[in-house]
Amino acid sequence: MCIEKLSAILKKVDKLSSKLEQAKQHKSEFQAFLAAFEWDKTIEKEEKAWTSLQTDKLSDSADIQLDLSSILKEFEKDLTEFGKIEVTYSPSKKLLLENPPNQGHSLTSASSAIYKINLTNICSFQTPSGTSRETLITDIDMLDDGRIILADNSSNRRLILMSQDGELIKIIQLDDICFGVAVVEKSTIATTLVKKRKIAIVDIDSSEVQRFISMSEECYGLSFAGETLVVSLDDPTFQFVNLSGKVVSSVWKADYADYCCVHNNKLYYATSSGDSVFEAKLNGDIVWKSYCQKYDFPDGITTDASGNVFVACKSSKKVLVFGKDGKESRVLLTKENGLNNPRAIHYKRKMNILLVCNLSGKCFLYKVTN
Repeated sequence: MCIEKLSAILKKVDKLSSKLEQAKQHKSEFQAFLAAFEWDKTIEKEEKAWTSLQTDKLSDSADIQLDLSSILKEFEKDLTEFGKIEVTYSPSKKLLLENPPNQGHSLTSASSAIYKINLTNICSFQTPSGTSRETLITDIDMLDDGRIILADNSSNRRLILMSQDGELIKIIQLDDICFGVAVVEKSTIATTLVKKRKIAIVDIDSSEVQRFISMSEECYGLSFAGETLVVSLDDPTFQFVNLSGKVVSSVWKADYADYCCVHNNKLYYATSSGDSVFEAKLNGDIVWKSYCQKYDFPDGITTDASGNVFVACKSSKKVLVFGKDGKESRVLLTKENGLNNPRAIHYKRKMNILLVCNLSGKCFLYKVTN
């Protein structure tokens, strides 16, 4: 493949040589500049198309030499500066790019926006044990005052309210197993009660359930946008419901998904069975589909203000970030960062904080910078 691309570039240089020979009669630096500018665009296009080797053994540095044809050398005598080609490789960094299904990740340029995302650990904490020895944290969100609310999907039947420093504030007991959680207002949250097929609207200051919204199926992950809750049901649909309980619309999923996220009038979700990540319009039409590695099992999903998509992969024990067009992706966090079966993930856009939690209740807070 590399030889083929080099051959293609050489052919284009030969064509450019012919054009420069025709331009030579003008004996003008401006004419030469125009020819060089055309060449520059061609080189830039080819450089963007270039991919690194499909292994982790990347070169930390590389040199590219170009032997000019006799025509270009002759033309160069009349120019003070023809231009330059510079290729620089940073120390090897494994980045991820969309591939066909089950083909795994390939490599892309370190200049992409997602590569500039940096995480700084603020703190990590373990949620307290409940009456049941098993803790199953399936969702997480953050209020504007920094308090963190977590859904425990175990027989503990509880919501856990923590401080940003990882201190327990309170436990809110529920009468059913919960799954998803989303902040609705200043001190009001919504949580899905799976078996009861209801969404509970809860005042976390008083620990009281204000009202219930009945659903047609068992309900799982949810997202709040504007005045609407978007809920993932145990069937091939997401349901849009206003806070009074009226169903606004239902849209079909491309595949089964537990979680969803809505931002800037776009719907995002990941499907474990297909190791796929989707951006869709609010009517369900797919905008883009991208792939994780086989058996990553992407699950929890969230977005930043720019539209970059963060996905928790429970099986491969990592967090990926996808660019806003879905074409590029990158591993942000792995088991080396403490991840073990992560499902709950949330990006607090007002604070640029990423929250990730293992199913067992070990949680991590990161400050995100670009």
